[in-house]
Amino acid sequence: MIDAALWSSCPPTKQLYHHDPYATTGTATVLQVSDRYAIFDQSVFYAESGGQVADQGTVNGQRVIDVQKAGGRPFQLPNGEVATIEAVFYHEFEEPCALTVGEQVSMEIDWERRLHHMQMHTLAHFLFHATGEYLQSQGLTRSTRGCHISDSSARFDFSCAIPTDAVPGIQERIVELLADSPEARVDPLPGTQDVFVWRSGDLEIPCGGTHVRHPKEIQGTVTVRRRTKGKGGTRLYIELDRNAA
Repeated sequence: MIDAALWSSCPPTKQLYHHDPYATTGTATVLQVSDRYAIFDQSVFYAESGGQVADQGTVNGQRVIDVQKAGGRPFQLPNGEVATIEAVFYHEFEEPCALTVGEQVSMEIDWERRLHHMQMHTLAHFLFHATGEYLQSQGLTRSTRGCHISDSSARFDFSCAIPTDAVPGIQERIVELLADSPEARVDPLPGTQDVFVWRSGDLEIPCGGTHVRHPKEIQGTVTVRRRTKGKGGTRLYIELDRNAA
């Protein structure tokens, strides 16, 4: 975490990807700079949150390797969970950044990395939904302890035991959802421009991440794996082999 003196006087970062997650470039104004860190008034980069890792790319040709959030305020989601909104994004550069406060800059994300994250975040929603259906069929409540989304896999830690023989059925259900679900819609929750409701058919999940518009944009072989995680818990992974497309 960077020194609070760098970000505490900055306004919340405007998140350009909410308007168009397919946009690869954007412009911004430099608000603060310190060695390898910079803060801008707005950003096309996704900052790590909600289990999804950050975008990478360049600002004025200088390599950005990570983006994190600082500050913000809590916001209660419809499902009872709490998200952080109105945060300040700080961008970490590979080398000390040659930027000045007030400068207008050009941003460009690593598109292939972003697209892969969008695909995996959408698959994570299908994993979450399919597992919830299974647990409901067993008279159990779906509760999670955390998640992680990267370019080729995603995982959820569920607060209950899910047996190995349940995995093939969950995987089959995800494949069905991929084939049958319509184009997704993303609408902001009242009171915030940071958290949205992702909808595809009957699926509805509060989320602030990036997703593909249509499940058909996810090509490849989907595999679900499990492992025991902590006392009475289960970690389920969903992986995408794009070479099998």
